[in-house]
Amino acid sequence: MMKPATLFDAIFWQTAWDEANAENRKRKQAQKAVDAWDRRAKSFERNVNSNSGKQRVGEVLAFLDTYGALYGRLRILDLGCGPGYFSLAFAERGHEVVALDPSETMLSLLEEKLSTRPELRTSVKKVVADWIVLDLDEFGWRGYFDLVFASMTPGIRDVDTLQKAMAASKRYVYLSSFAGPRIQPSVGAVWQHFNDKPYSSLSMDILFPQNWLYAAGYRPSLHFVNWAREHSQPVEEAVEEIKDMLALRMDIDQNVEDYILAHVESRADADGRFSEYKGATSAMLLWDIEKKVMPRLSD
Repeated sequence: MMKPATLFDAIFWQTAWDEANAENRKRKQAQKAVDAWDRRAKSFERNVNSNSGKQRVGEVLAFLDTYGALYGRLRILDLGCGPGYFSLAFAERGHEVVALDPSETMLSLLEEKLSTRPELRTSVKKVVADWIVLDLDEFGWRGYFDLVFASMTPGIRDVDTLQKAMAASKRYVYLSSFAGPRIQPSVGAVWQHFNDKPYSSLSMDILFPQNWLYAAGYRPSLHFVNWAREHSQPVEEAVEEIKDMLALRMDIDQNVEDYILAHVESRADADGRFSEYKGATSAMLLWDIEKKVMPRLSD
């Protein structure tokens, strides 16, 4: 039986996170992961630009405001910025933003938005780089940012990458990730068909960073958000989205592609659209790198 004291040991949670990540790391050759995100960029952009996506941006900003984390003119690192919606939101508030992502396609989508917002261009610097292997000293980023912001990014995958984020900050770090299993019926069904086990990605669960931080003496503020929606798209887009999701964790050969196509077509409507209910719960963490408790400024 595990001793209760073990749960207060940061090494225990570091090891548990590494073990949860071990299976995924077999799949995470850097270029394969970047290629998958490049392919997902357009569908990712549509999802973030949906009503639920815009609502999530508002909820995150409100959470940061509640603890005064956006007060003043800040230097912010948007780590794993994707198509840049948070980078733009920060720039609109007058902050200086470094938008970091390993996917050039994701950053090209941010560039498209900046082309229509020339007043924000000088406030957003785009950087193509992989956080996992990035050298802070090479970039001059050690203790450089007021806020390191990491929203739903696989760049924070273990204690080492989390500590790097803290080393880049001189005050605050924000991290959001999944809290519990996601509702992804088709991705789960295809995965289980070929792997004979349920689809899950434990390493992306907030459980590990949250408990490691607490055991290490930090006191992160925590907020949970739930989202769910009926997701409808043409068959071709649905097939590509399922392939790209699975490509991060398994090889996609012709046999897998054929199975995905048959799965989607058998469930499409007469107009050639595929719909399914998707959802997830995510958690937001915000903490002071000096291990101070952050008081709420508003309710």
